[in-house]
Amino acid sequence: MNSKSFTCETTLQAPPEKIYQALTNDVSQWWTTHADDASSVDTEATFRFGETFNTMRVVQLVPYQTVVWECIVQNHVNNDLSVNDEWVGTTLRWDIEQTNKGCKLSFVHEGLVPELECYEICDAGWTHFILTSLRKYVETGTGEPFSP
Repeated sequence: MNSKSFTCETTLQAPPEKIYQALTNDVSQWWTTHADDASSVDTEATFRFGETFNTMRVVQLVPYQTVVWECIVQNHVNNDLSVNDEWVGTTLRWDIEQTNKGCKLSFVHEGLVPELECYEICDAGWTHFILTSLRKYVETGTGEPFSP
């Protein structure tokens, strides 16, 4: 049994301020165009993907370094899944570290493990949204967010 949570790490050619801004105020520019502001601790922000949505509580913000959300509500609409709220209780954490080659972005979705039904769908989604869309947004100004 593999219970390792989903992780992703990449180096972005953008300043930490731009990355932090993308993860708090500009989520609609790289994840989904229907995104609430996530720039204040204790905010509950909802992110919609058509009928599917996730509501996150912002639990920690360290400017230009760390963003942490906890999923408090989820409705994952997918006929291939028998459970629609597997993210509830999981934690999403982004850590930003300035290096001499850019900014290292480390992401872990704690609790998103291979044993969950939605894992493969979410693995593909996070891989696209972080390695392609977020990267493009912070490096060029134009991401590839979900848009219904």
